[in-house]
Amino acid sequence: MEALPVVTSGISIPLLLFTVFGNFLVFVVITKNKKLQNANTCLISNLAWSDFGFGVVTFLDIILISNSVPHSSLQFVMNALASIYFLVSLAVERYFAILKPFVHLKRASTSLMWKVTLAIWIWVGILSAGGYIVDSESSPYCCENAPIMNGTSNLQLANVTTGAAAWFEIFSAIYIFVLLAFGLVLPSAVIIFCYSRVIYHVWFNTEDRATNLAVFKSRRKLTKLFVILTITFLFTWTPTFGRPIVERFGNGENTTKYQLFSMLLALFGSAANPVVYSFRCPRFRQEVVKLLSCCCCKRKRSRNGNNFFVTKSISLKETKKERSVVELVSISFRA
Repeated sequence: MEALPVVTSGISIPLLLFTVFGNFLVFVVITKNKKLQNANTCLISNLAWSDFGFGVVTFLDIILISNSVPHSSLQFVMNALASIYFLVSLAVERYFAILKPFVHLKRASTSLMWKVTLAIWIWVGILSAGGYIVDSESSPYCCENAPIMNGTSNLQLANVTTGAAAWFEIFSAIYIFVLLAFGLVLPSAVIIFCYSRVIYHVWFNTEDRATNLAVFKSRRKLTKLFVILTITFLFTWTPTFGRPIVERFGNGENTTKYQLFSMLLALFGSAANPVVYSFRCPRFRQEVVKLLSCCCCKRKRSRNGNNFFVTKSISLKETKKERSVVELVSISFRA
């Protein structure tokens, strides 16, 4: 177990840097460029923001777990659920954009996407609120921290603590399976349904068959993208929602290993989202190059500006000296 914290920390640091830098760059590019702002990029920018927070929180949790420090997983669950539901909303948006383009053009506006974003955060807050009770060690429902009332006998206190502990166990078990259903099972079903319907429509429900090579390549590229998105979602998020079950029914050593493994996979998914959803687009890469080149040009201009003022002051001194020399020569010729 001594080498495990070192290995996980070493892997999580580059993943954290890539997650933070990539998602921050996606958010800045979409925010500054109005031509890129539409329903799809609105969801992508919110996904980047949630992945940014998720990467920071996950890295801190990995450090705390590696050092056996007690912590609460509430922020981890909130950011994980936010990222998952933004991925689901992107799948639904692509479904309507390809299968029902007229409905998408008529109703899919940025204002609607912001309403969807607000609804997602409200639902995520409601769904993760149970983590306050489950993760709290000082909860009054825990048998070790049950409140002791004045005038109660030991038998009454034992009955109260036993009932409270039994209620807490039932609640935590129900919450684990509710989180599994609404955090993984239903989102996975929606994503698989949307992307499989799009793939089926692209290959079999269109009048133009794949006779043209360019059309065939575009369809194959789209199919590969949606398959990668689905596999990445299932591969990176399934261990995360299996983690509460392992924590509840597994032993201590295996639980710690599984926690670190699931967090690394989730962090890898957050690092891969900017590449899959944004950087694969040539137009977005061009905007990134423009943004970085503008930053470099500003630095060069600031440096050149300082050199300009220095050279200008030197040239003014030289002109003053030349003027004084000319005046002396003219005076000598007059004499």
